[in-house]
Amino acid sequence: MPDTPQPPRIPSTARHYAKALAELAEEEGSYSRWAERLELLFRLAQETDLGRALASPEYSTQQRRELAIAVISRVDGVDLLARNLLLLLITSRRTRMLSQIRAAYLELVERRQGRVSATVTTAVPLTSEQLERFGRELSQRAGREVRVASRVEGDLLGGAVVRVGDRVFDASLRTRLQQLRSRMLTEAGAI
Repeated sequence: MPDTPQPPRIPSTARHYAKALAELAEEEGSYSRWAERLELLFRLAQETDLGRALASPEYSTQQRRELAIAVISRVDGVDLLARNLLLLLITSRRTRMLSQIRAAYLELVERRQGRVSATVTTAVPLTSEQLERFGRELSQRAGREVRVASRVEGDLLGGAVVRVGDRVFDASLRTRLQQLRSRMLTEAGAI
């Protein structure tokens, strides 16, 4: 099997949170509002001192809660539901899972809306036309809308690796050369 990087596995706990948030979003009538809330909380945890404080063992759970309340009260866009989610994650000591909850939520919403995401990894950047063509072809094969993102990985040499959900289609030159090498070694050993 090739050395294609695997996306980080999303723990079942993060998926449970994501499912609960998706159910709240359905009641609210908008998946996008929860996606915005999660994005805002994620950015706060990644780009401000709040994230470091939440991860620090120096502070008690109560101190973390108080700090979070103080910080988010000064940030536009953090409504009561986002605040409550953050406080729940602090209390349950799961703030480090925020990015995984966000990823699981977005994946779940796409699935519920009949879409799937794909990543095309190539040795050189794709043009917008090539990316669009990949999207059309993958959508036809999958029988539903496929949103395509591209990545560049110079050591592929050529070809492409396409990841659609959990499935990987590897048509890279690197993998073909590895397979050829393996076949040649197997055949040389049989002589």
